[in-house]
Amino acid sequence: MSKPLVKWKVNPRRTAVIVVDMQKVFCEPAGALYVKNTARIIAPIQALLAAAREQGLTVIYLRHIVRGDGADTGRMRDLYPNVDEILARGDPDVEVIDALKPAPADIVVDKLFYSGFHNTDLDTILRARDIDTLVVCGTVTNVCCETTIRDGVHREYKMIALSDANAAMDYPDLGFGAISADEIQRLSLTTIAYEFGEVTTTADIIERLRGC
Repeated sequence: MSKPLVKWKVNPRRTAVIVVDMQKVFCEPAGALYVKNTARIIAPIQALLAAAREQGLTVIYLRHIVRGDGADTGRMRDLYPNVDEILARGDPDVEVIDALKPAPADIVVDKLFYSGFHNTDLDTILRARDIDTLVVCGTVTNVCCETTIRDGVHREYKMIALSDANAAMDYPDLGFGAISADEIQRLSLTTIAYEFGEVTTTADIIERLRGC
């Protein structure tokens, strides 16, 4: 494996874990937007969360939730005509999966679109806690995870994506040929590593947190 272009120094007191959209709608087979590769990342995220809580890190969950009446979806509704049904507040499927249920001290931030920063109080929460480094895991790698990472680095946060704790999805042929989840994962992580921050493994970040 090539040497990463950047490797951030991790200070537990100034680092937060961001768990992106690990909701039943995305992570359970019956979910309307099921991403099958989320099954691979549950165990790594569980290990990360255990280490993060052990070291006193801030843990923040992002959930993609809308009002359900069409008042707040706009372009999202154009792209996903049934978004007001499948991501409506109050639907059991918008809750985080039981295997990764937030702890009482964790923070939950609901968002209307892809980025965790877009029209949310995430930035305020982080700055109030003097956090400057974000470890991102969840789904979908190249959509909500990568968009949050891009927005984070634009706000001067040090962004870290975990290669084994972010899940991509297959794409059908939309005129350019079908693309597998593994291909998407490779391209998204490469883009992040080259342009927006650090990409590493869950085991590596846990070791660095415990070594502080």
